Order: sequence, then C-alpha cells, then structure tokens
Amino acid sequence: MNRLSKTLAAALALGSAVTMTGTASAHDWNRPGYRYFQPYGGGYGDQRVRQRAAYSRYLVGTTCSGQRGATLEHHLRFQYNLGRVDRWTAGRIQTAIDRLQWREQHECGEGDWRAAGRIGREYQRISRWITDVSGPGGYGDGWRR
Repeated sequence: MNRLSKTLAAALALGSAVTMTGTASAHDWNRPGYRYFQPYGGGYGDQRVRQRAAYSRYLVGTTCSGQRGATLEHHLRFQYNLGRVDRWTAGRIQTAIDRLQWREQHECGEGDWRAAGRIGREYQRISRWITDVSGPGGYGDGWRR
C-alpha cells in the first residue's frame, strides 16, 4: 500500500507539473502568420485567414459547378421580363455572363483554382450589377433611384 500511494503521488506530481508547464507556455505561444501580436496566443489573423480560405473554397466550388452563369442568366431574364432592366443593359450584362462562362469552362477544366476564384468574384460583381440596375422592387437596393 505504501508503494501504491508513492506511485500515485508521483503520478499526480508529474501530471500537475506537465499541466502547469503547458499553461505557462500557452500564454507565450505566438505562431508566425499571426497578423497581430497577442501575448496570450489569440489573435484575429488566423481567423481571418481561415475565413478567407473558406470563402475562396466556396467561390471555386460554386463557380466550377457550372450553375453560377445559368443562375445569373435566369435572374437577368426575370428582371428584364418585369421591365426593370432595359434591352441595351441586358445585352451588355448577357455578354459579360457569356464571357465568364467561357472562362469558367476553360479555367475549371485546367484546374486553375486561383483563376476560378477570380471568376467567382466576377460573377458576384455581375450579380450586384443586375441588382443595382433593376432598382426598387428588385432583389435588393430598394433605396436607389
């Protein structure tokens, strides 16, 4: 029994020493890549990097699915049929969508994910363009005009 209590006491002492060392080093831990120096190891730099990476994966995934252009064409056709977008502007927007669809097929087929992310941002720009042109009663921007 004496040996068991000594072994148990030694294990507890070793466990507490490891725990105290771990918490002490966690306060001073600072990885390269953090945007701001945080003495406690936190920081917003890593969170922003993760969010940006997740957003890039979302853009590439939705762009290379082949549905972004079709969705924008549907949205444009809907706004045009309601009379919220004039014929000349609708033609310009349709030309921009067609060019992006061609680039999407080319870049996604080659596996250029950086270019696919840029194409996804262009699709979003065109979506905002349609919404801005459609004015009040569209899918947003009711405060314009």
